[in-house]
Amino acid sequence: MKLHYNIHLLERFSSMNIIRIQEFIEKYLKMKSIKDVSTQITEGGIIYLVYMETDIFEELASKVLNQFEYELSEYTMIMHNHCHFTKYNDNDDIIHEVIAYQVCENVWEFYYGGILDVPKNTGTIEEGGDYYIYKLELDPSDDNPKKTMEKSLDDWLQNNS
Repeated sequence: MKLHYNIHLLERFSSMNIIRIQEFIEKYLKMKSIKDVSTQITEGGIIYLVYMETDIFEELASKVLNQFEYELSEYTMIMHNHCHFTKYNDNDDIIHEVIAYQVCENVWEFYYGGILDVPKNTGTIEEGGDYYIYKLELDPSDDNPKKTMEKSLDDWLQNNS
Protein backbone atom coordinates (compact mmCIF):
# COMPACT_ATOMS: atom_id res chain seq x y z
CA MET A 1 0.00 0.00 0.00
CA LYS A 2 1.33 3.45 -0.89
CA LEU A 3 1.23 6.41 1.50
CA HIS A 4 2.46 9.98 1.39
CA TYR A 5 5.62 10.73 3.34
CA ASN A 6 7.35 14.04 4.04
CA ILE A 7 11.09 14.61 3.88
CA HIS A 8 12.14 18.06 5.10
CA LEU A 9 15.72 19.14 4.42
CA LEU A 10 16.31 22.30 6.41
CA GLU A 11 18.98 24.75 5.26
CA ARG A 12 20.64 25.13 8.65
CA PHE A 13 23.73 23.38 7.41
CA SER A 14 25.94 24.08 4.39
CA SER A 15 24.41 24.18 0.93
CA MET A 16 27.01 21.61 -0.18
CA ASN A 17 25.55 19.07 2.26
CA ILE A 18 21.96 19.76 1.25
CA ILE A 19 22.86 19.26 -2.42
CA ARG A 20 24.56 15.92 -1.64
CA ILE A 21 21.50 14.74 0.30
CA GLN A 22 19.14 15.90 -2.46
CA GLU A 23 21.19 14.01 -5.06
CA PHE A 24 21.19 10.89 -2.86
CA ILE A 25 17.39 10.98 -2.42
CA GLU A 26 16.75 11.66 -6.10
CA LYS A 27 19.08 8.83 -7.18
CA TYR A 28 17.32 6.43 -4.78
CA LEU A 29 13.86 7.43 -6.04
CA LYS A 30 14.97 7.00 -9.64
CA MET A 31 16.50 3.59 -8.85
CA LYS A 32 13.15 2.49 -7.32
CA SER A 33 11.21 4.01 -10.28
CA ILE A 34 9.26 6.33 -7.97
CA LYS A 35 7.87 9.21 -9.97
CA ASP A 36 5.11 10.50 -7.69
CA VAL A 37 7.30 13.10 -5.96
CA SER A 38 6.70 16.79 -5.47
CA THR A 39 9.32 19.18 -4.20
CA GLN A 40 8.82 22.58 -2.70
CA ILE A 41 11.61 25.04 -2.00
CA THR A 42 10.79 27.16 1.03
CA GLU A 43 12.66 29.88 2.85
CA GLY A 44 13.93 27.35 5.38
CA GLY A 45 14.78 24.44 3.09
CA ILE A 46 13.39 21.83 0.73
CA ILE A 47 10.34 19.63 1.28
CA TYR A 48 9.72 16.40 -0.60
CA LEU A 49 6.25 14.84 -0.59
CA VAL A 50 6.74 11.27 -1.76
CA TYR A 51 4.02 8.72 -2.49
CA MET A 52 5.53 5.27 -2.00
CA GLU A 53 5.27 1.90 -0.29
CA THR A 54 5.95 2.05 3.45
CA ASP A 55 8.80 -0.48 3.37
CA ILE A 56 10.55 1.45 0.57
CA PHE A 57 10.16 4.70 2.52
CA GLU A 58 11.59 3.09 5.67
CA GLU A 59 14.54 1.82 3.64
CA LEU A 60 15.11 5.31 2.19
CA ALA A 61 14.87 6.95 5.63
CA SER A 62 17.35 4.45 7.06
CA LYS A 63 19.80 4.94 4.17
CA VAL A 64 19.61 8.74 4.36
CA LEU A 65 20.05 8.80 8.13
CA ASN A 66 22.96 6.33 8.00
CA GLN A 67 24.71 7.99 5.07
CA PHE A 68 24.35 11.56 6.33
CA GLU A 69 24.13 11.12 10.09
CA TYR A 70 26.60 13.92 10.85
CA GLU A 71 25.18 16.38 8.32
CA LEU A 72 21.57 15.85 9.33
CA SER A 73 21.70 15.78 13.12
CA GLU A 74 18.51 17.48 14.31
CA TYR A 75 18.02 19.53 11.16
CA THR A 76 16.09 17.09 9.01
CA MET A 77 12.77 15.37 9.50
CA ILE A 78 11.59 12.24 7.73
CA MET A 79 8.08 11.44 8.81
CA HIS A 80 4.65 10.07 8.11
CA ASN A 81 2.11 12.26 6.40
CA HIS A 82 0.40 14.23 9.15
CA CYS A 83 -1.97 17.10 9.94
CA HIS A 84 -1.86 19.56 12.81
CA PHE A 85 -5.07 20.72 14.46
CA THR A 86 -5.04 23.59 16.95
CA LYS A 87 -8.00 24.87 18.94
CA TYR A 88 -8.07 28.37 20.43
CA ASN A 89 -10.17 30.07 23.10
CA ASP A 90 -11.80 33.49 22.67
CA ASN A 91 -8.51 35.21 23.62
CA ASP A 92 -6.65 33.33 20.86
CA ASP A 93 -4.78 31.25 23.43
CA ILE A 94 -4.05 27.69 22.34
CA ILE A 95 -6.10 25.27 24.40
CA HIS A 96 -5.72 22.03 22.41
CA GLU A 97 -3.11 20.75 19.98
CA VAL A 98 -3.46 17.48 18.10
CA ILE A 99 -1.40 15.78 15.41
CA ALA A 100 -3.03 13.18 13.17
CA TYR A 101 -0.63 10.75 11.46
CA GLN A 102 -1.59 8.68 8.44
CA VAL A 103 -0.77 5.10 9.45
CA CYS A 104 -2.16 3.39 6.38
CA GLU A 105 -4.44 4.27 3.50
CA ASN A 106 -7.51 6.13 4.87
CA VAL A 107 -6.50 5.43 8.50
CA TRP A 108 -5.22 8.17 10.80
CA GLU A 109 -4.08 8.09 14.44
CA PHE A 110 -4.58 11.16 16.61
CA TYR A 111 -2.02 12.21 19.22
CA TYR A 112 -2.88 14.82 21.82
CA GLY A 113 -0.56 17.45 23.24
CA GLY A 114 -3.11 19.62 25.02
CA ILE A 115 -4.19 20.24 28.58
CA LEU A 116 -6.74 17.47 29.15
CA ASP A 117 -5.70 14.63 31.43
CA VAL A 118 -5.92 11.68 29.04
CA PRO A 119 -4.48 8.19 29.52
CA LYS A 120 -1.28 7.42 27.61
CA ASN A 121 -2.53 4.72 25.27
CA THR A 122 -0.26 3.09 22.71
CA GLY A 123 -0.36 4.07 19.06
CA THR A 124 1.81 2.86 16.22
CA ILE A 125 3.79 6.03 15.44
CA GLU A 126 7.15 6.13 17.21
CA GLU A 127 7.61 9.88 16.80
CA GLY A 128 4.15 10.46 18.27
CA GLY A 129 5.59 11.60 21.61
CA ASP A 130 2.29 12.99 22.78
CA TYR A 131 -0.68 10.99 24.03
CA TYR A 132 -2.31 8.65 21.52
CA ILE A 133 -6.06 9.19 21.76
CA TYR A 134 -7.86 7.43 18.91
CA LYS A 135 -7.76 6.01 15.39
CA LEU A 136 -10.05 7.19 12.60
CA GLU A 137 -10.80 5.28 9.41
CA LEU A 138 -11.95 7.59 6.64
CA ASP A 139 -14.33 6.65 3.88
CA PRO A 140 -12.22 6.44 0.67
CA SER A 141 -14.90 8.46 -1.16
CA ASP A 142 -14.70 11.33 1.37
CA ASP A 143 -14.08 14.47 -0.69
CA ASN A 144 -12.84 16.52 2.29
CA PRO A 145 -10.90 14.24 4.66
CA LYS A 146 -9.34 17.12 6.60
CA LYS A 147 -12.79 18.49 7.47
CA THR A 148 -13.90 15.00 8.53
CA MET A 149 -10.82 14.65 10.74
CA GLU A 150 -11.43 18.04 12.32
CA LYS A 151 -15.05 17.12 13.05
CA SER A 152 -13.92 13.87 14.66
CA LEU A 153 -11.52 15.87 16.84
CA ASP A 154 -14.30 18.29 17.82
CA ASP A 155 -16.50 15.32 18.76
CA TRP A 156 -13.68 13.76 20.77
CA LEU A 157 -12.99 17.04 22.62
CA GLN A 158 -16.68 17.51 23.40
CA ASN A 159 -16.91 13.98 24.83
CA ASN A 160 -13.69 14.32 26.86
CA SER A 161 -13.89 17.85 28.27
